[in-house]
Amino acid sequence: MSEKKVSSYLDSGRLGEVLALIQVLAYDKKTSRSEKGLQNELKSKPTSDKSWIQLANNHPEFFRVRIEGGKVDRASLVSRFVLPHTLENGNKIRPQLDPSIVNKLMEVAIDLHDRQVTRSTRWHIWIPVVVSVIAASAAITAAIIRVSA
Repeated sequence: MSEKKVSSYLDSGRLGEVLALIQVLAYDKKTSRSEKGLQNELKSKPTSDKSWIQLANNHPEFFRVRIEGGKVDRASLVSRFVLPHTLENGNKIRPQLDPSIVNKLMEVAIDLHDRQVTRSTRWHIWIPVVVSVIAASAAITAAIIRVSA
């Protein structure tokens, strides 16, 4: 899992899954979740990646993934993980995120998605230009051939 894929919101279903993961990790009492915990909470596996942990790992702009040899991989929100913590039964407990912060995180995810969509469709404006240049070249070539024949 050390291999990082380029973050892509263009994968089918990715934006919705990132938004769902943000909400679960922001509002749940537990700061981090394992793959099994995420599947139980979200009632499914993600469709845009191999696992919830892999999806989180592919979006370091929001998620922190702990991958340790003998321990279970766990994902948390970066913005929640850096909050001050208290100790409860030997576990670090961090407060749930304020809804305004969660809304902002979700807005950022939507904005990143929109930017990737815009970037991926930029080349579409060149299709009519290329077709026009080819058509003009063909017309000029035909006119030259007619004149020289």
